[in-house]
Amino acid sequence: MKYGPGIESNWVKVGNINTHYLQAGSGEPLILVHGAGPGASGWSGWRQTIPELSKHFRVYAIDTLGFGLTEKPTDIRYTDQASVDHLAGFMDALCLEEVRLCGNSRGAYIAAKCMLDHPGRVKALLMISSGSIANAMGLERRPDQEGGMKALHAFDGTPEGMRRFLQVIVNDHSKITDELIAERVSMAALPGHDFAQKSQREFRTKLKSDPNERQRFDIRHRLPMATVPMIMVWGAKDTFAPPEFSDRLQEMLPNVEFVVLEHSGHQAQNDEHERFNEIAIEFFQKAGTKMKDRANAAVE
Repeated sequence: MKYGPGIESNWVKVGNINTHYLQAGSGEPLILVHGAGPGASGWSGWRQTIPELSKHFRVYAIDTLGFGLTEKPTDIRYTDQASVDHLAGFMDALCLEEVRLCGNSRGAYIAAKCMLDHPGRVKALLMISSGSIANAMGLERRPDQEGGMKALHAFDGTPEGMRRFLQVIVNDHSKITDELIAERVSMAALPGHDFAQKSQREFRTKLKSDPNERQRFDIRHRLPMATVPMIMVWGAKDTFAPPEFSDRLQEMLPNVEFVVLEHSGHQAQNDEHERFNEIAIEFFQKAGTKMKDRANAAVE
């Protein structure tokens, strides 16, 4: 796999799991957390984000638990909390004490939950189109909003199946190249991928009926209390996580800035990558300044 100039492919042991990640740039650390569709990885999720953000930060694009080249054991449960703990363990393994986090879809939930579970370690949080966060805030899809989930579950392992799924999450279909499809299909064919996907579906089913799983997943009483700088970017043409979620979350999260990109679907960072990169760089730079000002005020 060719990742482009200045982008390194690295491995680190997180607990007992060999974890793959991409690294680029220098400066303060920023971790990118991809979504959860079939064949997802740090590269497929952030291929148009890493080059620009790495001009300003030391960027890490992790292959999260159950995805990409990261090892996929078949003797664990692939719950959302397991992915949150894996992300925190990744930070520990690389000795990253304070980071900026940016996540898309389920990756936004993982990043947000990691911030809540480990206060003081996250300096700023950028979230993109996250039905998982909406669900964790008590919102549910209506029956007429389930098309995206049905497309996810219908993936059959073929390039044609991958194209059908990507056409749901990417609004600009010109971005769905043969190279992208081949890369994601190859990731979806790796050992353990099917097991991880099945385990995640089972977790989602159990989440609806098991109060213990639900209380670990729920963030409706915690995210509104968070004080770190936060921004949510949503695609106006998202058919996977409906923009209606963005409208309702904005009422529930007055501490979060909301930005809607008119020509984006579920992956705003890829549909409108130039505009998204501008938003992300400006947000993370300003967030760093605000945190320094707060720290200086506390000392004074």
